[in-house]
Amino acid sequence: MPRAAVRRHDGGMEAHPEPPGGPPRATHPPARARLRTVLRTVGSSALLVVLYLGRPLDRPTPATLVLLLSGLVLLVLLLGWQVRSVVGSPYPVLRAIEAFVTATVLFVVLFAAGYASLSDAAPGAFTEPVDRLDALYFTMTVLATVGFGDITPVTGPARIVVTLQMVCGFAFAALVGREFLAAVRRAQDGRDADDDSPAPGSPDPRA
Repeated sequence: MPRAAVRRHDGGMEAHPEPPGGPPRATHPPARARLRTVLRTVGSSALLVVLYLGRPLDRPTPATLVLLLSGLVLLVLLLGWQVRSVVGSPYPVLRAIEAFVTATVLFVVLFAAGYASLSDAAPGAFTEPVDRLDALYFTMTVLATVGFGDITPVTGPARIVVTLQMVCGFAFAALVGREFLAAVRRAQDGRDADDDSPAPGSPDPRA
């Protein structure tokens, strides 16, 4: 078993055995890691909102539906990559929070862009014309299942997109959150297994 040198009161050095697997790992991320996570999360979310507010959204209704479905496919692929990154992260809880917030913002921006495009192509798609800020507001009311009733879909394509958001919103809340929690547990279990393994050259206590 490896030994760690510890200074005695008389100035000499005394060797004490280290626990198997080396010194214990830090259980809480340092302040610098937390700050980096906050900055990355805020920066990526702000970038998504800026792109949503700045890019042109005037396109025909069929193109809007195709782009929305393509965006949802990309979101699913992104979520799969993020779950794997949580498992391999040294701070899985921070990584899961960052990934979940970024994915949620992307989800909202995708549907808000779809609603704004639908309203631009057909002003009667909703009970009132919907601009970009109105689309963000409407997306959040649908996601939160609030339903104030001030903006409601009227045309078929608008109702299809709203229904799609409802279904995806339920799946997002139920499945995505569960997958991130499972990824955090897998990362922590793998780290505990590494801590319990004997150090190289030391006998295995389980033998």
